[in-house]
Amino acid sequence: MDLDARLDLFRDMISCCHELYLWSYDSSFHLIDSNCPTQTVVNDLFVMNHRRKEFDAQIAAHNTPIIFTNEMGLMWVVAPRFEAGELVRHYVLGPFFVDNIPPQILEAELNKHDLSLPLRQEFLRFLRKLPIISLNRIFEYAIMLHFCVTGEKITISDLRYYESTQQSAGPYIQREMPDAHGTYEGEQEMLRMVREGDLNYQAHMDKMSVTGHLGKLSNGNPLRQMKNTVLVCITLFSRAAIEGGLAPEVSYTLADHYFQSVEACSAITDLVEIAHTMQADFIGRVHRCRTGNLSRPIRDCCEYISLHLEDKLTLAALAQQTGYTENYLSKKFKREMNLTPVEYIRKERLERAALLLRTTHEDVQDISERLQFCSQSYFADHFRRLFGCSPTEFRQQNPAG
Repeated sequence: MDLDARLDLFRDMISCCHELYLWSYDSSFHLIDSNCPTQTVVNDLFVMNHRRKEFDAQIAAHNTPIIFTNEMGLMWVVAPRFEAGELVRHYVLGPFFVDNIPPQILEAELNKHDLSLPLRQEFLRFLRKLPIISLNRIFEYAIMLHFCVTGEKITISDLRYYESTQQSAGPYIQREMPDAHGTYEGEQEMLRMVREGDLNYQAHMDKMSVTGHLGKLSNGNPLRQMKNTVLVCITLFSRAAIEGGLAPEVSYTLADHYFQSVEACSAITDLVEIAHTMQADFIGRVHRCRTGNLSRPIRDCCEYISLHLEDKLTLAALAQQTGYTENYLSKKFKREMNLTPVEYIRKERLERAALLLRTTHEDVQDISERLQFCSQSYFADHFRRLFGCSPTEFRQQNPAG
């Protein structure tokens, strides 16, 4: 079956559940065709919001779909198609909402654009007819659209997100009721994996991200909803990790760190990155506690280092934590970790720096100073040795939302 036939089948299957339109654009976002009956009006609604350099750069960076949100909370799925490494098409599914947005908010947003009264009224009539679809269902549609376009199977963690601006706050009320609040069995399986430090967690996490549902956790915009969802997961994971053997003070400190990171986020992209990092962090720590060959003092030493990467760390302070002499600790640490304490601290700080470069807009020099590197050149040199590129190049390849 050729691409056009696959897309036709996909569009017909989607129409069995929701009235969604499929659009085809060239690499410069000039409309080629669509099954929308009011193509011109709706195309203008999409194009007038998306033309930003950072959005175009994100599209070109990878071939996975982007879930695009504009100022009104209106959303599309954008699936790029590449041939011989060149971007040739964009396939767009939408528009749709994930919340019931009051008409006065939609009208206020439209008034910000230089539109004639008849055109504005036509926009509003169209917007009021749009489906309201849960994010879980949209994730499924995005994965299916990507498969139609590329023949590749991806998971929820491969999806990308882009918001044209910070969305307006308003009394949004989700209209589509979820099928369930996530099955109890599914949630228990997720927490079991944390408790046991099961490193084969990703497939189940992706499944839960698509099929599970935590219910309506806010009357705010989708960003607040997702923040609250991640906060719930942090709380559950931290308790499960303690049950799995992670020291309570470590688990609580980690939870506090991730709470602060979530609240500082201004884009869904950052939240997704933090959620993935948080999952791997808790499960990885429990795994090391339960299956590693590390002695308890060295494991405690590693946990102490992880929680104090932004502080000055000395061998004397680490020795005090373990009750060993500095010389004995250094030898024992090297024997168990295959790294000296200084090498391990530097590696952990570089990995934390990579996370900050991916998820924040903090200046490279500020990150270097925050993580106690003696100079920016020293930081850049060791960062390149570990990741194969400079911090600036790494950020360009992994832009924050």
